[in-house]
Amino acid sequence: MVAHRGASYQAPESSRAAIELAIASGIDYIELDVQRTVDNKLIIFHDDNLKRLTNAEQVFPERKNYQLHNFTLAELKKLDYGSWFNEKYPERASKNYRNLEIMTLAEVVSLIKNAPAKVGLALELKNPYLYKNIEAELVEVLEQNQLQEEKDKKARVIFLSFSPLSLERLSELRPQSPRLLLTKSNFASRKRWHGWLDITAEVADGIAPKGHVSFPWYIGAAHKRGLFVLPYVINRSWQWQFLSWFSADGYITDRPGLLSKIYHRAQELEEKAAELKEDVFQD
Repeated sequence: MVAHRGASYQAPESSRAAIELAIASGIDYIELDVQRTVDNKLIIFHDDNLKRLTNAEQVFPERKNYQLHNFTLAELKKLDYGSWFNEKYPERASKNYRNLEIMTLAEVVSLIKNAPAKVGLALELKNPYLYKNIEAELVEVLEQNQLQEEKDKKARVIFLSFSPLSLERLSELRPQSPRLLLTKSNFASRKRWHGWLDITAEVADGIAPKGHVSFPWYIGAAHKRGLFVLPYVINRSWQWQFLSWFSADGYITDRPGLLSKIYHRAQELEEKAAELKEDVFQD
């Protein structure tokens, strides 16, 4: 299971607070978007523009362009990255969300390596066409911070991208980490779906479609080709139920805490049913 931008339903997306809540939920991976500052630092941020998620216009009123890649890391660290969440979702607000900082990739790696629960990273290269050689820089940061794959153990890192070319580069730079091709379309004919699978089979190990595209015959076609399927963004219990019937391999969700509770509860019910069955058939 993958937490989309951390526990982004409960806390400001991709922030330290959202990541820590996701870790506490027992999730397998935390999905985060990687971009690069003008002074060549890899940071975690989803949008290519700073306006929606920060107070950049107030801190830098003289700037005419608020595209993230035009700012230095020091400038980004001056921004309030959490108060927008309190304003938009007052019922989930917290004083601890005010003045959160945008995190670097290295800071995130350090956070998850020192976490009490073992969790992996699902790293999406956001707009890789804007950042020449960002794939190599991403792999270098992971290696420098010793986030490495271990033989016969669950992958520590999954790479995600809408760009087949970017995934192809990552397959050459770090072939031991799985890769996942993201798709944007709200609809896919069978012909189009098989076209996506053709591309995926060349550059990745799995595909991540929008949830309502994840029909059982599509998932089955992917499995026949040895590809795993992780639909996104799945936030309702009925959606998890349907997709589990359709044999999805996991989910990308904004609500890892709720997902964890549902699955732990399901496991408890299965265990109780098994105990009851044993009691019934005892002499």
